[in-house]
Amino acid sequence: MSQVPSLDDFQRQLQQPWQLRWDNSEGVTIMLVEAYEGVAMTARYHCYSAIFAQPEGLQLPQHCYRLRSPEGAEWEVMLTPIGPDEEGDRHLLQALFHVKRPTPAETLL
Repeated sequence: MSQVPSLDDFQRQLQQPWQLRWDNSEGVTIMLVEAYEGVAMTARYHCYSAIFAQPEGLQLPQHCYRLRSPEGAEWEVMLTPIGPDEEGDRHLLQALFHVKRPTPAETLL
């Protein structure tokens, strides 16, 4: 398990259900609706974002959640509410990642 999911992890699993847990809860199923590259602060970093739709009627707060992919990989991820979807039916959560790119020597290992 890597420390954070990659943009490829998210893009492979768009429009699929993910599991979200916190504390000792059973959690909820959320839907990955968008994953896109952002603007990094320098060329040494990679910036990307993932947007999840919550079930109708649920509005979770900003929090560090346990996120499980449809493939079973898990990560601890900070998710922030960003408002309702375009239809106004489901509230969205966003994860933003700004990670250092591997150096050429690290990619050879």
